[in-house]
Amino acid sequence: MHHITVFGATGRQGGSVISHLLKKGGFNIRAVSRDVSSEKAKRLAEKGVEVVRGDLLEPPETLVPLLKGTDAVFGVTDYWSLLDRPEGAEKAEVQCGKNLVDAIIEAGVPFPIFSGLPSTLKLTDNKVRTSHFESKATIEEYIREKGHPFIFVHPYAYFENIYYWLQPSSESSFEIVLPMGTCPMFLTCMQDFGGVIASILDSPQKYLGKTIDVVHEFIDCYKLAEIISEVLEKKVIYRPVSVDEYKRFPFPGAEDLADMFNAYQIMFDSNHIQNYDIASGRELYGQYHSLKSWTQEHKAELLKHQ
Repeated sequence: MHHITVFGATGRQGGSVISHLLKKGGFNIRAVSRDVSSEKAKRLAEKGVEVVRGDLLEPPETLVPLLKGTDAVFGVTDYWSLLDRPEGAEKAEVQCGKNLVDAIIEAGVPFPIFSGLPSTLKLTDNKVRTSHFESKATIEEYIREKGHPFIFVHPYAYFENIYYWLQPSSESSFEIVLPMGTCPMFLTCMQDFGGVIASILDSPQKYLGKTIDVVHEFIDCYKLAEIISEVLEKKVIYRPVSVDEYKRFPFPGAEDLADMFNAYQIMFDSNHIQNYDIASGRELYGQYHSLKSWTQEHKAELLKHQ
């Protein structure tokens, strides 16, 4: 296992994967980016990573040459970068995924890894539909229909989202406003996500056809605020709002995120929690951060919000 191609190389997921592969050593890494002239792409090249241009919106035949000589692929699609697409982000993301899958199959890559998500419709007994979950679930269905073995990983809400969730409410305090009530949710430390992928690549044949949930905390927002408050030594209040109120928030994608939080309240309840395999991801990379240790490490950056 030597040649690895990473899509989304300058994003959080692909960036974490490359960081851990470089740390581990022994890999020839090809990073695929839409903009090879970006500062992030240039920094990867400076670290010895081969950076090539590729766009998942383009036909599969343009991607196949990027996979030449590749033993494994890390693939991810980005719903949020597609919000302005005329066909809609969900349809565009599905097409990106199909283009990637078709290229991987055409190139005969033996160990492809796809970062997807489950269907919220299925996990909420058809009560809640979340567009950016359904798009990735549709791609996973397409993969299974094609019959080429893949490894699936599912990260959930990032620790790093706290940079957006944490908002100043006064000179000495912060608030976190989310429509989660008292329900706990899965959180993934994206800084450690790549460690899971790097460990999978030690024995990738063991994981073909399997789905690994990458979950580093299962926590409610009151406890989340309490931990952040303790570390930052600032008052942090969780202020719950309704799903409908959150949908009206003035930022792109608010409605779909509201649907996600609504789905979480069913997906992670006592009747559904057994659907997930949390243990495997933690065993694959045991050095993961807790929410508290991550907040301690990034305390200075988080305090800049004030």
